[in-house]
Amino acid sequence: MALPKLNVPVYEAILPSTEKVIKYRPFLVKEEKLLLTAQESGEDAVLPAVKQIIKNCIQGEIDVDNMPIFDIEYLFLRLRAKSVGEEVTLGLKPWGCPQNDGKLCKFTTEVAINLEEIKCVKDKKHTSKIMLDDKIGVMMKYPDMSQLNIKGSENEMGMQVVKDCINMIFTEEETHERDSFTDKELDEFIDSLNTKQMESIRNFFDTMPTIKHTAKYTCKTCGEEKETTVQGLNSFFR
Repeated sequence: MALPKLNVPVYEAILPSTEKVIKYRPFLVKEEKLLLTAQESGEDAVLPAVKQIIKNCIQGEIDVDNMPIFDIEYLFLRLRAKSVGEEVTLGLKPWGCPQNDGKLCKFTTEVAINLEEIKCVKDKKHTSKIMLDDKIGVMMKYPDMSQLNIKGSENEMGMQVVKDCINMIFTEEETHERDSFTDKELDEFIDSLNTKQMESIRNFFDTMPTIKHTAKYTCKTCGEEKETTVQGLNSFFR
């Protein structure tokens, strides 16, 4: 006789990048084991585990491998809230501590944060279409998990992310999709940009949606009211 199967609730969430409604289930014991193993292995193992958990739990055809990192982070926090509990306690150290010459406080203050209150913050001026001059522009895509594996100096990694995220180059007459030009041609195109044009591309990354939350609390050391912005998935599991 087969063992009974438990009913698992299904929830809905809206993807920040596309505003598409998706359905998901809470993660189960097998996903908890996967996450615990990743946390024991170190920070680099957490995001790949998170991606696998999302693959396991969402319903429908969703391309998780190419999903923007902020979508991954947002979905996982929704999963965590429905699976383990809405509240997580973080140990925060505020800046401007009068007991430490206005620097980072030496002691942590335990702060409870409701994961359901964490939002994906969007800049109203943010755009994926960037005009480099009156006739030539680029269409950008958001960084996905593959960009986390880039190695090299800070400048080398930043430049590689820029290259990876240029999805199209267009003029008034024609468009050039990413698979229609070589890496060498893209390098030559980027090398031909002036400083202002490159800054407009970098601004795409500076203003793209991000998962963040401003925690307000009373510092247990000095007793002052403080605010700390918690940003990025790893920040919510310190």
